[in-house]
Amino acid sequence: MATNSKSQWVLPEERPPEEWDRLCRKWGVPTPVLTTLWNRGVRTDDGVERFLRPQVDDLHDPFLLTDMDVAVERLEKAAQGDESVVVFGDYDVDGITSTSLFARVLGRRGLSVECMLPNRLEDGYGLNVGAVERTHAAGSRLIIVADCGTTAHEPIERARELGVDVIVCDHHMPEAKLPPATALINPRRSGDRYPFADLAAVGVCFKFLQGWLERHGTEEDRRFLFNQLDLVALGTVADVVPLRDENRVFAHYGIRVLRVRRRPAFQALIDEARLTDKLLDSSHIAFSLAPRLNAAGRLGDPTCAFELLTSDDLAAARTLARQLEEVNNERKGLNERVQQESIDALAELPEPPGSNAVVLGSAEWHPGVLGIAASRLVGQYGVPVLLVSLQGEVARGSARAPEGVNLLPILEQGAEHLLGFGGHRRAAGFSMVPDAFPAFQEAVVSRSRSLVDGLYDPRLDLDGVLEPGECDIELARWLERLGPFGEGNAEPLFTGRALCRGARVLAERHLKLQAWTGGNRIDCIGFGLGEFAGSVPSRGVNLQLAFTPTVNRYRGQERVQLKLREIDFV
Repeated sequence: MATNSKSQWVLPEERPPEEWDRLCRKWGVPTPVLTTLWNRGVRTDDGVERFLRPQVDDLHDPFLLTDMDVAVERLEKAAQGDESVVVFGDYDVDGITSTSLFARVLGRRGLSVECMLPNRLEDGYGLNVGAVERTHAAGSRLIIVADCGTTAHEPIERARELGVDVIVCDHHMPEAKLPPATALINPRRSGDRYPFADLAAVGVCFKFLQGWLERHGTEEDRRFLFNQLDLVALGTVADVVPLRDENRVFAHYGIRVLRVRRRPAFQALIDEARLTDKLLDSSHIAFSLAPRLNAAGRLGDPTCAFELLTSDDLAAARTLARQLEEVNNERKGLNERVQQESIDALAELPEPPGSNAVVLGSAEWHPGVLGIAASRLVGQYGVPVLLVSLQGEVARGSARAPEGVNLLPILEQGAEHLLGFGGHRRAAGFSMVPDAFPAFQEAVVSRSRSLVDGLYDPRLDLDGVLEPGECDIELARWLERLGPFGEGNAEPLFTGRALCRGARVLAERHLKLQAWTGGNRIDCIGFGLGEFAGSVPSRGVNLQLAFTPTVNRYRGQERVQLKLREIDFV
């Protein structure tokens, strides 16, 4: 389905069979909901049951993870021997929630726990030799590493030399050779029997604690662990892992905990984000709570975010949340500078970016905000973007790519100019000597076309045709039950035509209008689509809409509202 919008709108090639439609009567589910499930690959009666009614009993056996037995017994030895334990986490939300989870659960069981989080600018990513040596000097003989460690060969070898045991709980891709950890729990390990490899690190940490408490804890201990699922949901959603299988269970129940039993940290964050009257969902986590927690680690020291998540005092939590708000505002300013200066630099090029990667650098850019800026530039230009902070003796860069493009071969085009690089297909980091930047830029830009050309085809996958006049509050409520939405479980998206009028712009960016079909009026909101308001005449115009029926809650009232993704003038 071709449109005049920025994407190609694509309807499913395969329609559900007639017997699938008959499930509507069994479940009492509107047809668009079951159609959406079919499009998500949920195509059995049992699958519908599990998707609509996630259960904690659906969680997998933690002892299917390689090294789980060893890790559980080593932790229990520490608990029985009154050993002090060091937990070393990463500086992003996944790492901070993982560390906070250990601090809460181990501390409640009476273990002496010290938590370490690296400073992004001073320590860099991952476990380091200095942290191992400080652990040994303090008399601790057990380090639990969260959200890193799978490739930490040198620090873990140093720990073995010093007689310090290391348990790694991670989800990053392992190399062929693993470091000599006492236990390395990672569902991505080659030959691992675990049935779900896409856990966030906080999910791996939860599984470790679940296994330990199943074998050595009480029912009250296990209940306490499951009451920490708000932390697990936060880290899972923030790390953009697929919200299916166990991650769906974590997010579903974690958001439920977040709604009904707000710990002081979340109450303070929610107040700062002005979400007090909202029915919290995954979008609030992804776009409001997680960025505030991430800001501290991005600009250097994540300690404030960790202290907030482990605080049980509301007054202290409010103080910490306000500090994070200030840091996040600083982060926004730094990010806007990188974005605007990047756009200005691209505007000076003889021609706009085509199929080549964009490579830009500046000594004025903060390294902690490059990833966010690169992601937004990818969305604007549709090509891989590599941004480099040329501050200091070692320049640090972040790379992002659109769907369908693998960054690692692109980085390899300039590998001879780098000190190192690594990451995933669509997100990676790298470093170099600042003087090497011009040669790296030239190599990647000139050699990347063959790796990128024709691979980026922006498309909008639709779940079906649905006339706006058919959308009512019951359908919107049912569609809500398909959440939490995020990576691997996108919001349902339909297309339909309507006469639209009453267009206006909210907050200088968002489009508000009314759609009329069959004499019925329905309110529409298009976030970021404000530029189209001037194209909708007061008498109205027929528009093809790509939209999601949602529940708009305001002052205790519920009304259906169409959330517009894109519009097309027909």
